[in-house]
Amino acid sequence: MPDEKHSVLKMNYSGRIIDQLGIQMYQSPIAAIAELVANSWDADADNVHIYLPETLDQNDEIVIEDDGIGMSFDECESRYLNVGFCRRGENPMEQSREKGRPILGRKGIGKFAGFGIAELIRIETACKETGEKTVFELDLTALRRGEYVTQGQEIAVIDYQATGAGDEEKHGTIVRLKSLKISRRPSETVFLRSMARRFLLHKRAADFAVFVNGSSLPEGEEETDIEFMFPRDYRDDEKPEKLVIGSNGWGDEELEDGNEIRWRICFYKKPIDEDELRGVSIFTHGKLSQTPFFFNLTGGLGGQHGQEYMSGQVEADYLDEQIKDFIAPERQRLDFESSESIPLLDWGQNRLKSLFRIWRDRRGERRIEIINQRIQPFARRLEVLPSSERKIIKKAIKNLAKISALEENEFIELSNSILTSWEGGRLRELISEISESETMNETDLLHALIETGVLTALNIAEAIKTKMEAILGLKKRIEDRSLENPLRDFVAVNPWLIAEKWETFQRERKVDKLMAACAAEAGFKDKIYEGRIDLALSSGEHLLVLEFMRPGLNLDFDHVNRFSTYIYQIREKIETVTTSRFNRVTGYIVADGLDRKAGLKGLIKDMAGKDMLATDWNMLLGEAVSEYREYLEILASRSPDDDRLKALLE
Repeated sequence: MPDEKHSVLKMNYSGRIIDQLGIQMYQSPIAAIAELVANSWDADADNVHIYLPETLDQNDEIVIEDDGIGMSFDECESRYLNVGFCRRGENPMEQSREKGRPILGRKGIGKFAGFGIAELIRIETACKETGEKTVFELDLTALRRGEYVTQGQEIAVIDYQATGAGDEEKHGTIVRLKSLKISRRPSETVFLRSMARRFLLHKRAADFAVFVNGSSLPEGEEETDIEFMFPRDYRDDEKPEKLVIGSNGWGDEELEDGNEIRWRICFYKKPIDEDELRGVSIFTHGKLSQTPFFFNLTGGLGGQHGQEYMSGQVEADYLDEQIKDFIAPERQRLDFESSESIPLLDWGQNRLKSLFRIWRDRRGERRIEIINQRIQPFARRLEVLPSSERKIIKKAIKNLAKISALEENEFIELSNSILTSWEGGRLRELISEISESETMNETDLLHALIETGVLTALNIAEAIKTKMEAILGLKKRIEDRSLENPLRDFVAVNPWLIAEKWETFQRERKVDKLMAACAAEAGFKDKIYEGRIDLALSSGEHLLVLEFMRPGLNLDFDHVNRFSTYIYQIREKIETVTTSRFNRVTGYIVADGLDRKAGLKGLIKDMAGKDMLATDWNMLLGEAVSEYREYLEILASRSPDDDRLKALLE
């Protein structure tokens, strides 16, 4: 039996736990301030005003001011300064005191979000019920100072006025973020748009408005560029059985487990460049809980090319009304491993697969309408052809229209070329093959065009052979452990080694300083990462950031977290620079050991949905060799008697 001295153990909390609560999860102004806006909702505020500074001088601050019910002195201590205090208690359906709003706060740590972008947080609150006014300040350095915190830490009160109950003239809370840690002033336009994408509250509730420097949040995305909107644009035979479509174009639908959701998914006329818009966002009680994703779908989808055109929102309030908390602390992702959330995941995968197919077919139909209009000037030329030939040409054009990867101008040009070639007696066998194909896709079109002649095949094969030699050059550099400047420069000249679609990218040096600053903030200065290199490539408005780890060095959770933090920081800094031409940032990491640690594959898969990709050195080389070797074999098989193609293949 233990004696009196050894009967009790004490649990201590490090003062640096505040780092995990405030800094690690809210490193962008938008993410941090969104948490404070949610607190204003819970406080029954009618209006929230966010004031961004004109400059970033030493004394500049970001201010979030609301007209909510405020806090009494006792509530400041028992609630606000009680780390982990859950306003809902044991009731996930808890509502706000005056307006009966569903409470958004759950974990009791969102109040520290400001520490992600500031060293000091000053709170000025006036209680509507008691009339008390309390002012205090939280200093990140002071909170970190104590090695262990057991009985709480004293917070000095700067000002206190007990004006008596019933003083309702002025109430609410002002949060001032001081000693800012951000390097660039947030763009007001970008801030408004991004904040609007994190909330549906200002659209759903007539008594809640958010302003940034006096401008209200936009109601929604411009619909002028939307080509199809679902469920509004469903045809009768396409509409899901349990779906009810509202007058605003949103749909109410019951999941297999009986829970209900609301949703709207749009396809734009042109590819979407902004990461925050591409994919489907999930909201709970009007607040973002899952950043845009595609419900973890991978390849093999009909119309998968449509991912670049899709943007949508799903309201799944029921997930925030469970005893279990399914939402990650930073409200960027949901837990889809639980039985309560799997029905939503299954719904999303099935709905997206169906919509991708409908989009592909609908887009093909729209293109047929366009080509019928464009082909009118050629009506006389078609009329002189036998009816059987007219059918062949029109069917060939229809099949081309189904290839979603063809942009509109490419489709029109190719369609007109088919008509001209047929008239000249050329490529008739090729055009007939295109018209007869029932499942024409990008690969089929490429193979069909290759058949136009051995000379074309030889030109392609020579180019592929040159690329194969470049792949061997990369292989030698990897084997020689040439990881520094020579390897980086080699990839910069040959970006297609990472992915063929990036062949048009070129090295971008204008962001070197920005990347260096972000790398330092992400912790890439540690000795273990000294062998890593990064490289920026760009094409138009798209920035590609590559990270290389020394061959043989295995990827781990720490490096994945640093890498994702690094990419998020680059996106945030570029987003706030109004003069930057980039509106999309893709991250790509190359390292070994992607499958060594349990759970790492799932994390890498989640990153891919956020445009952050990963591969290892062997896979990088293997896929490049396999892809171009297959092309050469296809070319040689098309002309088996041509010795020049045989020589290239060998």
